[in-house]
Amino acid sequence: MNFIRKWGVTFLLLIGIGCIVFYNIRRRNQYKKDHVFVELKVFQWSQGWGYDILRDGQPYIHQDIVPAISSHGWGFRTREDALAVGQKAYQQVLAGHMPIISKEDMKAMGIEPADSLHH
Repeated sequence: MNFIRKWGVTFLLLIGIGCIVFYNIRRRNQYKKDHVFVELKVFQWSQGWGYDILRDGQPYIHQDIVPAISSHGWGFRTREDALAVGQKAYQQVLAGHMPIISKEDMKAMGIEPADSLHH
């Protein structure tokens, strides 16, 4: 009986400590999931402009061509075009959705690929 009292309390304390540790790990993981740092960066390259969306500093989307309308791998004509489309994608990521930019979205924004400057 003395053995059960002595080790029973120790066992209960260990279970209590384990539960507290498990709870705190779950809370931290949920916080990380709910608080993702998302960043939009615009860049220039040889075929025009593009944008990157980073999640917690890691590349999430690298968009170097105009989505939905650039069939030959051309980027955006201007920094502002890349930023406008990047901002739309950025907002979709913040809302928890996979960013989808349609041909209609591009036309509504008046966005054309950089190769349209040469025609």
